[in-house]
Amino acid sequence: MEFRFGLYGAGNIGLSMAAALYNAGETFVGVSDTDPVAARRGADLLRCPVFPAPSLASEATALLFAVPDDRIASLYEELRDFINPKSLLVHFSGALTSEVFEVPLRLSAHPAQTFPYPQLAKDVFKDVYFALEGSKQAMAFFRPVLERTGARTFIISQKEKPLYHAMCIFASNLVVGLLKYSDDIGLSLGLSEEERRGSITRLALETVCNAAESGSLEDALSGPLVRGDKDTIIKNLNGLEKLPAQKRLYRLLSRRLLDVARQRGVPEKKLKEIEELLL
Repeated sequence: MEFRFGLYGAGNIGLSMAAALYNAGETFVGVSDTDPVAARRGADLLRCPVFPAPSLASEATALLFAVPDDRIASLYEELRDFINPKSLLVHFSGALTSEVFEVPLRLSAHPAQTFPYPQLAKDVFKDVYFALEGSKQAMAFFRPVLERTGARTFIISQKEKPLYHAMCIFASNLVVGLLKYSDDIGLSLGLSEEERRGSITRLALETVCNAAESGSLEDALSGPLVRGDKDTIIKNLNGLEKLPAQKRLYRLLSRRLLDVARQRGVPEKKLKEIEELLL
């Protein structure tokens, strides 16, 4: 089935998604955005006109709602009288389900990717995973379209969406929190911002790259735990004595990694001794 796409929201995710679909051969009939400059930029990119929101709803057969989460439901309510009930409606929120749309062809398609700016390269979604949730018919129509951009997809249920989103938060937003805790330690040592960020981000990047290249989170682990090095762990904990939040987090995360160390062959006796330190 061929769609005539309409884009609501010519921001970072909207332009990235629309450009990928356009480069994969899809047709866009129009763009709508409350910011006229953003709308014109999107229209120029997709070689289509700028439309008022209601008119675009009538013209397109597939509507992409690439607006902030708290705007999706209200925008749909504004447009529902103009939307063809046979149109496909898609949003890209990680938190909201497709139930915000009261039409048969409804879908949420959340990319496990961040978009701090529009990413317009043809291969921007190559091997990026999308979590799909929605009606079976909508999935049957949009899934192959999405995969033509190079994306990978998996399906989750409506009930699973909040837990899925929490997974993504742990792997992205909360990583920044972890780095901030590390940065605070560097600050207590009197390191400059350049010295702290250079050390921390390099280590974090190497760890994530190792996990990606090895295909296993377990194989990416290095450091005293995987060596069964109790003495170094004691020194770390002593060093964190004046930073109680970091000390608690060190213990919490290290306890989670005990099983990884066990899988990597650390003797059980050493693990028991380390576990006692982490209680």
